[in-house]
Amino acid sequence: MSENGVHSLKDIKPKMKFEGKVTRVELAGALVDIGAGTDAFLHISQIQADQRVTRVADVLHEGDAVSVWVKQVKPQQNLIALTMIAPPALDWGDLQKRMKLTGKVVRVEDFGAFVNIGAPKDGLVPVSQMAKTRVAKPSDVVKEGDEITVWVTSASRKENRIGLTMVEPPAVDWSEIKRGQTVTGKVTRLEKYGAFVDIGAEREAMIHVSEIGSGYISHPGDLLKVGEEIEAQVLEVDPRKKQIKLSIKAVERSAVDEAPPEAAPPSPMEIAFRQAQGPAVKRPARPEPAGADERDARTEQEDIFRRTIEQHASKP
Repeated sequence: MSENGVHSLKDIKPKMKFEGKVTRVELAGALVDIGAGTDAFLHISQIQADQRVTRVADVLHEGDAVSVWVKQVKPQQNLIALTMIAPPALDWGDLQKRMKLTGKVVRVEDFGAFVNIGAPKDGLVPVSQMAKTRVAKPSDVVKEGDEITVWVTSASRKENRIGLTMVEPPAVDWSEIKRGQTVTGKVTRLEKYGAFVDIGAEREAMIHVSEIGSGYISHPGDLLKVGEEIEAQVLEVDPRKKQIKLSIKAVERSAVDEAPPEAAPPSPMEIAFRQAQGPAVKRPARPEPAGADERDARTEQEDIFRRTIEQHASKP
């Protein structure tokens, strides 16, 4: 904004809100002073969102104070386009899969319900996504005007479509589960053929009794109990069949493979050889050259040793 209170066109951006005054009413819309040095244009289609306006003069008059938002700015053409329809709180780039939102049901159809979540487009909750159990008609669950909690399942600017669900999605998506991945879960059920584990996915994972531990196991309850947290490796994952197979043995094998190898115990021959050698004698570092006195002392010791051996040898 300049010193005289006029906004510079280069500082005006889309979605900015202004309090303006209508300066002229035309057939196609109205001119509005927002303090930009030039009047901005409000098209007739941007006056009301809930119903169609046929005559601008029926809604707006010269001198009216209005709340408007910037829809488009073209500084080169000295043009500012406005709207009286509040822009969505969320843009396409803000919508992420599994995002939790609160919205209002605006329309109910046989195939689902349309929900205003403050995005560029109303989202659709298909009838299959209204509850975990089967729903015969959307009107049995929601009605127009209801405020509901939903989660985003998809959002495509190209297709101009937003998918929603009223069923809370799992913490772990199928795309995040990979073969060979190590997961942590809680044992939820024990059967004779294996154990079922909740790892936060849409379906519980299953550990076959043969993958619970080494050796023969007659029943999973021999090693596991319901409520116990375990660590397992994903053996197979099939999103189409909604199946996840795990193995505790695979994690144990990996731990053994990663452990540093232990030194092999000495063989009987190595033990006998070490005993024959006697106690190990630490060799000194390379000796310094001996002086004359040291050489004489060593020679004298050697002579004593030689005479002793000769005396023992001469004895009968």
